[in-house]
Amino acid sequence: MTSTSATLSKPARLPIFLLLLVLAITIVYPVVFLASAALRTNADYLRDPFGLPREFTFQNFLVLVNNYGLGQAAINSAIVVLSSLALVLVVATLAGYAMAKLPVPGARYINASFVSVMLIPSQVLIIPIYLLLSRLELVGEFGGVILVYVATGLPFSVFFLTLSFRAIPDAVLEAAKLDGAGFFRTLLFVVMPMGRAGLATLAVLQFLGMWNELLFAYILLPDNTKTLVTPALAQIGSRYVSDQPLVSAGLLITALPPILLLAFASKYVMSGLAAGVTR
Repeated sequence: MTSTSATLSKPARLPIFLLLLVLAITIVYPVVFLASAALRTNADYLRDPFGLPREFTFQNFLVLVNNYGLGQAAINSAIVVLSSLALVLVVATLAGYAMAKLPVPGARYINASFVSVMLIPSQVLIIPIYLLLSRLELVGEFGGVILVYVATGLPFSVFFLTLSFRAIPDAVLEAAKLDGAGFFRTLLFVVMPMGRAGLATLAVLQFLGMWNELLFAYILLPDNTKTLVTPALAQIGSRYVSDQPLVSAGLLITALPPILLLAFASKYVMSGLAAGVTR
């Protein structure tokens, strides 16, 4: 089958190219503007907000790290998000493989329950989750936020990996079984390598959701020494909104991990999403 670009004439490709170019500019320009503002002094920014900086400075980043604890908040976020992400991937991989390839009783109804849970707004869960974690003495602890992130991320994760693992041919699994591979060996050396696009896509999506989450992180971690990066940035923006370069530096610190992750994993994300659509 020929690709779409090969079937179009050069005059027909030009409008598509221009449209994609404009779309790329609208995506790249805010990031460039944010980086430019973050590397300016407030006086330089107020002189000409849309102009080029007269001189570059890293003072805004030093102020955020030394005076407002954004560096510690970023470390806290990394601990919480990576721990939650690891737990979600492990549990979702086991459950998704079982739902896709093993005779699980009531699998159709379990999948339907996952979909119904995903439709519940997170705001509805605030009070029940807070009361439950209060009784468990987990309010103000990283463990409470990790537990919430894992619980809220699992329904979509299991549903997504179930669809991804269904694409693996049963003949391959049967061959692994004939070679003497057990459940975990088949999962580690057959299912996960063949489903790496879906796993990478899920990891990126879950990381973005956990890293940018504000509501539970703000409510469940009231201690400033344990705050995560998104609540810390929200407080900086409300207090020091007149110092736009300082706010821009905080936004850039927050945005860099997702941007770098998407840059390195974009290939797997696109293939994983395309595979999910065709299931």
